[in-house]
Amino acid sequence: MLSNKSSATKTYTFLSILRFRNFALLWGSQAISQLGDNFFSIALFWLVLQLTGSALAIGILPILAMLPRIVFQLIGGVWVDRYDRRMLMIASDAIRGVVMLVLTFLVATTQIQLFHIYILQVIFGVVGAFFSPAVSALIPNTVPKEGLVAANSMSGLSWQVTQIIGPALAGILIAISTIGVAGVIFLNAVSFAVGALGVWLIRLPYSASSTRNDKSIWSDLLDGFHYLLGFRTLGIIILIGVVLNFALAPFMVLMPVFVKTVLGQSVEVFGFLTSTMAAGAVVGSITIGARTPNTRRGIFIFVDTAVMGFFFAIIGLIPILAVTLVLVAIIGFTVTLVSVVSAGVTQAIIADEYRGRVFSIILLVSTGFVPLAIALQTALADTIGVGIVFVLGGGIAVITSLIGLTFREIRNLQ
Repeated sequence: MLSNKSSATKTYTFLSILRFRNFALLWGSQAISQLGDNFFSIALFWLVLQLTGSALAIGILPILAMLPRIVFQLIGGVWVDRYDRRMLMIASDAIRGVVMLVLTFLVATTQIQLFHIYILQVIFGVVGAFFSPAVSALIPNTVPKEGLVAANSMSGLSWQVTQIIGPALAGILIAISTIGVAGVIFLNAVSFAVGALGVWLIRLPYSASSTRNDKSIWSDLLDGFHYLLGFRTLGIIILIGVVLNFALAPFMVLMPVFVKTVLGQSVEVFGFLTSTMAAGAVVGSITIGARTPNTRRGIFIFVDTAVMGFFFAIIGLIPILAVTLVLVAIIGFTVTLVSVVSAGVTQAIIADEYRGRVFSIILLVSTGFVPLAIALQTALADTIGVGIVFVLGGGIAVITSLIGLTFREIRNLQ
């Protein structure tokens, strides 16, 4: 199933995992592409603001990117299992790179209109529905099973670091008149080219999961659901994960409200809290990458989510700035531990020929419930207060995590 062999007792760190050429190419090229994505997000928001001056116009952008992903996510998973994952990623990067070049031209020649940007977001949403499950499914083909947690820690670390430095660099570059928004968008086009080149250079002993058959897309999709329903351990993880995501996902959306109305602080404090959480996440990636848990990973995941939920509740119960500052750093740290280890466990236990479909289902349920969770919890925050919402969400996370630990399959998960 995997492209690299190793003994079951071998342990990898977030640095030693880079010795695997295929993963190093994948990680390095995607890190550059992620930096370009963060450049582009700042340029895009600034461009729409310049064109319209409307907060609503900016707010529509993520919706237009999310809806096509929800619609095409499951089909994308089928394609990832049917065709060469490398080629799907290269095609995705090529399409997005061409779109970036067109947008660069429109901005540079002052022909850009708002509807151009909205069309771009829809295209990115569709392409992302194929690209995201392909990346998740390809990682296990580039490292040994024992190296999956370390590999995911490196991927998480690059994403977190680019989220910190990308927006700041983009702001500086946009302010330089000879570069501006058009120049930053062009840099994102270049980053997609680098991403495609890195994936093209990956050499696997076979075309990973290229299993073309005469079945219809819907038949293949049903096979994926049947596989998932018959895999009790995986089903438990996904079901509990959905509840946890529903309880905790709106945290950062509600945080500015908490800072202003409960802590009585300014936007600078909100920005500092956000950076503190990001710093905690970076430390978490480094820690889990340097010291990977080798046993009882199921217990590790759900104990961490229980701790995380407890700290969410404490933020609501003790609304003191110093306490909040410490706890958001710990939450950032813990979130990373959970996401990295759970991704490694999930990648390891799913059969290669089903990875695309299963990961597309996971991505769909994890993103599909977020808007509903945000809508419900923001409405509750207006009614009963954001602090109480934090307590309720944290309490649900603790209870759900403890329920998860009652399953033998979770306790025995290595």
